[in-house]
Amino acid sequence: MGPTAHHSHPTSWLCQSPTCDNALAHLDLNNTGGDAMDGQHDWPMAGNLSDVAAQQCPPKMIKWLQNLDSKLLSIINTIAEEGGGVWIVGGAPRDVMLGANVTDIDLAVDFDPQKMLTIFSDAIETGVDFGTLTLRGGDSMYECTTLRTESQYVDGRRPQIVNWGTSLEQDLQRRDFTINAMAIDVSRMILHDPHNGIDDLERGVLRAVGHASLRLAEDGLRIMRAYRFMDRNEAGIWYPDNNLAQALSQKRTMLSNVAPERIWNEFKKILSGKNASVVLTLMLKDGVLDIVLNSEWNLESPIFEAISEFTLNNADYLSVLSILLSETDRDQIVDLLNDLKVSKYERDYVIGTVSRMGHLPNNVIGEIRVHRHVLGEQAANHLQLEYLIRKFSIVLPQRPNDEFSLQQIEQLINKSSELPPLKPNGKSILDGNQLMNLTAITRGPKLGHLKSWLHRIQIERDIQSEQEMIQILSTIVWQNSEGDEWPKVQFP
Repeated sequence: MGPTAHHSHPTSWLCQSPTCDNALAHLDLNNTGGDAMDGQHDWPMAGNLSDVAAQQCPPKMIKWLQNLDSKLLSIINTIAEEGGGVWIVGGAPRDVMLGANVTDIDLAVDFDPQKMLTIFSDAIETGVDFGTLTLRGGDSMYECTTLRTESQYVDGRRPQIVNWGTSLEQDLQRRDFTINAMAIDVSRMILHDPHNGIDDLERGVLRAVGHASLRLAEDGLRIMRAYRFMDRNEAGIWYPDNNLAQALSQKRTMLSNVAPERIWNEFKKILSGKNASVVLTLMLKDGVLDIVLNSEWNLESPIFEAISEFTLNNADYLSVLSILLSETDRDQIVDLLNDLKVSKYERDYVIGTVSRMGHLPNNVIGEIRVHRHVLGEQAANHLQLEYLIRKFSIVLPQRPNDEFSLQQIEQLINKSSELPPLKPNGKSILDGNQLMNLTAITRGPKLGHLKSWLHRIQIERDIQSEQEMIQILSTIVWQNSEGDEWPKVQFP
């Protein structure tokens, strides 16, 4: 069952505290933007004031606001005209201050969902039990949520009771981290930052809103979100403050209450980060990685060094996961991936990558061509992974006995990258019908084996002529075998 919703009538909130009065004294709260825009569209009128102290938006935030899409400004204006308050919340204020690309803009309003549906008849009820609608703004979609308080987190996943409200202060108090607990009043160009998220952004510190243990107990997924937010890519690592650091370890079992799909969605973002190795190490130290992957991990494993080097130039999360699982038995990998509810594509990618580890093409052009053709865009990745496996002496469960040195693998990488594209696009020149006419072989496995054999020769020699392929057919011995052992277009 969904949460029990308690509705209250929207009220216009005006901050009455001395702190708020001081913070707002120098601001023109009735400012409607004036010349903020270039005249192409009107600036939205001012909606309800919040009950949270405010400050003038920093210059970079003002610049960003001045370039907001006119359709979004129209939505904000419509809500204000109806007598409501509306604020940009969530990740947008954080990403603006970080100079990051803002991909999603979320709104908070002091109207309940039913009121919003009367105003925006084409809104999508994406999470109406939690007060969330999706508003259409031209080609863009904006998630809009009623201000609320939450209580009775019985299962550590979702609140049992959701109260619609008009207090921005109370709404921001339920957020996970201070850097995500800011709100922008667009029309007035003021910022509400009651938990000093701006200061934490400047210091590079990850801090929970209020008591860290309580925030994590409300929703175990916040544990994964914490590690994800620690990785600031080129800016390095943001470490949690002491309270959050202790809570992450103490509350790690809360992850057992979280749906695997939600965990995987956060985990693959962690694996995509430039500092994935450091974050994974922190997860391991806190006992979180063992829970996520249902296995025991060794902090001294060279795997983490390999991941660190790999992510310097490539943040492909599936390849990072493949390195992480490189010392794991294949059957266990299958179980882990099934438990995480990854997609079929993701499962096949990881299993295929791990299965190829330890296998390299011979250092001859023909073999390299086949390797590149079969693996496609993954070919370069595979060679890089093979280099790292040997550089860091990663012990594979079933590693072939090869003698490839790092220098030889570097030569393979260079040769592969320098090869021109295959002709004609690597597609088989002789199809099944032609082979049946040339050989009198009927449809069946033998025909498929012969076609694959010829296709491999075509790739190895980079042949583009049908006549050349027919000539090759006359030179190979295929008549006295069913073809089970004939060369195939495959790797390894």
